[in-house]
Amino acid sequence: MILSIIISHQSPARQVLRSKMCNINLLFTFLIIIALDYTVRVQGVRRFYKKGKETVLALEGEQFDMECKAEVRLTYCAFHHPSGKRFSVASATLKGGFCSMKVTTTKMDNGLWICHLGTHPSGLERVQPIEVRVVDQVAAVWKNISIVHNSIGTVNCATTKGMVPLTYCRFEPPNGPPFSINSDITRENAILGRYFFPKNKSLDRGDCAVTIIHARDEDIGQWTCGASLDDGKEYTDTVYVDVEGFYKMTTASVAPYLFGVFGVLLGVVIIGVIVWRRQLCLGTIRPNEEGDAHELQALPGPSRARSLPRLTIESPTEPSTSSQVSHCSD
Repeated sequence: MILSIIISHQSPARQVLRSKMCNINLLFTFLIIIALDYTVRVQGVRRFYKKGKETVLALEGEQFDMECKAEVRLTYCAFHHPSGKRFSVASATLKGGFCSMKVTTTKMDNGLWICHLGTHPSGLERVQPIEVRVVDQVAAVWKNISIVHNSIGTVNCATTKGMVPLTYCRFEPPNGPPFSINSDITRENAILGRYFFPKNKSLDRGDCAVTIIHARDEDIGQWTCGASLDDGKEYTDTVYVDVEGFYKMTTASVAPYLFGVFGVLLGVVIIGVIVWRRQLCLGTIRPNEEGDAHELQALPGPSRARSLPRLTIESPTEPSTSSQVSHCSD
C-alpha cells in the first residue's frame, strides 16, 4: 500500500526519464547482439579480393553468406554451383542491388561459383566470380601466384578459424632451406638477403606471409607454408609460384622485339651486299684501267714515225715510171 502510494506520487518527469532509460538499454542490447552476430560471421570466414574475383576460405560444415551486389536495382539473381546446379534467389534486397544466399560448406562446394545478376533497366546481366575453398584451419590465400622476374611478390597464408593469433610461421621453398619468419624480419635484415615479412601482415591477426625480393628461377615451384595455433598443432598448405621472364613472354609481346631484330639484321645484310658488289665492281675495273695505261706506255717511239708519209724519188731516165708518193700505214 505504501509502495503504491509512493509510485503514484512520482512526478511525470521521472516516469519519462525511466522510460527513456529503458529504451536506451534495449537499444544497447540490440546493438550488442548485432555486433556479436557480425563478429561471428566475419571471424568464421576469410574473404579476399584480387582483380575482381572474390576468394572465400571456409571450414567444412561452416555456414556463411554467399554475397554479390550491383549499384542498380536487380530483376533477378542466381548462383551457379561448381557442379552445374543453379540456385535462384528471390528477396526484397534485390531492389537495393544486393543478393545473398546462406551456404553450409561441404567438400562438394569447392570450386568457382558464378553469381548472375539481372540488372534493371538496361537488362544486361552482370557476372561475378566467387572461388570457394573448403580448407583446414590454415590455408593459402592464393593457390597460384605469378611474379615478374627480378621483381617483388608475396606468398600469403592465413587462418580460417577467424583472426586467431599464430604461434609461429614457417616456409619451405622449392629450391632452398626452410625458414621461420615474423614481423621482426624486415627488408633491411631479410633472410638470405631475399625474404622478409610484409609490413601489412601480422601473426597476431593470423597472417603467415613472406615477400620475395628479386624473384629468380630458383623460386619457381611449390612452396609450403606452415603455422601453429594455440592447440600446438602445425597446419600446412601449398602455393605454386611461377616466375615470368623474357623466355616466357607471349607471342604478342615478343613480336615487336622479333620484328626489330629482324629489321636490324636485314639492314646489315643489305648494306653488306651493297658493299660487296661495289668492291667487286671496283676490283673488275681497276685491272682494265691499269692495262690501258700499260699499253700506252709500251708504244715504241719509232712506231709513231712510221705513221708519217714517206717520199720516194725515182730517176727521170725511166719514162715509164713516174714519181709516186707512197703512204705507209701502221
